[in-house]
Amino acid sequence: MRKVTLLIAAVCLALAGPIIAYAGEHQAAPYAGSKEFERMKQLVGAWEGTSDMGKEGEKVRVEYRLTAGGSALVETLSPGSAEEMVSVYHDRKGKLAMTHYCTLRNQPRMTLAKADAQTIDLVFARKGNDIDPAREKHMHAVRITFTDNDHIVQKWTLFEKGTAKGGVTLKLARVR
Repeated sequence: MRKVTLLIAAVCLALAGPIIAYAGEHQAAPYAGSKEFERMKQLVGAWEGTSDMGKEGEKVRVEYRLTAGGSALVETLSPGSAEEMVSVYHDRKGKLAMTHYCTLRNQPRMTLAKADAQTIDLVFARKGNDIDPAREKHMHAVRITFTDNDHIVQKWTLFEKGTAKGGVTLKLARVR
C-alpha cells in the first residue's frame, strides 16, 4: 500500500512540475492602457458618498476592482442592493470606453469624448449600441471629475425621447 501511495505521489509531482513551470514562464506583462484608463485604475477600492438619485443626499457606496489581467475596471454602484448597477471601463482601440449595466434594463455603451487633467467625459457610442436614443430612456453620458486623489464627482446624463432629461450626481470620497 505504501509503495502505491509513493508511486501516485511521484506521478503527480512529475506531472505538476511542467505545468507549474509553464504557468510561471507565461505570465502576462502588466496591462498599460490609455492615459484615461490608467487614471480610472487609480479608483480601485471602496468609495462612499451621496447621490441625488431618488432623494437628495441619499447615501451611496461604489466599489472599483480590476479584472481580466488589469485590462478592465469594474465599477459596482450600491453593491448587493436591488439598485445595484455595474459599469465596465476598458480601452477599445486605444481609447477609453465603458458599458453601463443599468437598472433601466439596458446596457448603453459609451466612448471617450474628451478628457483633461481633472475630467473624463464619456458619451453614448453611435456604433455598437442596440439602444435607439430617440425612443429609449437610457444613460447617455457621464462626466467624472477628479477633485483630488480621494474625491470624485460623477454626473450622469439621462436621455428620454432623444433629449436630455436630467440625470444623477454622485459625490464620492475614498474609504480609508
